[in-house]
Amino acid sequence: MKKLLFPLIIAFLAVSCSNNNLKKQFDCNKKHEFTELKEYNDFLKHFKVELPNHWKTNLYYDDYSSEIFSADTTKGLSNSYILDIAWRQGELTIDDSFSDSLKDSLQLKEQLQTVKSGQTVFKKLPGFWNLSKGEKSGYTYNYLQVFVKTKPDEYITLTTKVYGDENVDERLCESISLFENLEISK
Repeated sequence: MKKLLFPLIIAFLAVSCSNNNLKKQFDCNKKHEFTELKEYNDFLKHFKVELPNHWKTNLYYDDYSSEIFSADTTKGLSNSYILDIAWRQGELTIDDSFSDSLKDSLQLKEQLQTVKSGQTVFKKLPGFWNLSKGEKSGYTYNYLQVFVKTKPDEYITLTTKVYGDENVDERLCESISLFENLEISK
């Protein structure tokens, strides 16, 4: 029995770890190459990220958060996407209660319905992702949120907003590729 149990545990762990990868969750098989990237540091020095140089990028901070917003403004809204990467001070407990609360909040405040969600590992840190869909300003609207716990009282959120119905999966995958450029400060 012990000889059979060990291979089963190894197989389960391998499947569990591979299912946690965002690219696998969204079937992002195509490699996305971005040229002329520029490195941005958040104001409070908790993370840095490389984003396309020609994108419009804004930074914001207060005592409890530090954010970088970016989008390709050379394209129409339904052909691009908006990225928001933020460090936040506060506790984050990734469990069923958090998942339920997030889904309820998105439904009540934003009128978004969760399409799929799950736990993940991002940059070797525990995380949770949620993809929601709804309508905003006459456009179909897909909203991907990734929450990554960096310390007991700190976390990072990575979000992308994808408007329109065309190439949604490709734009989500491009967003995830840009998320992977994130470097979290120790």
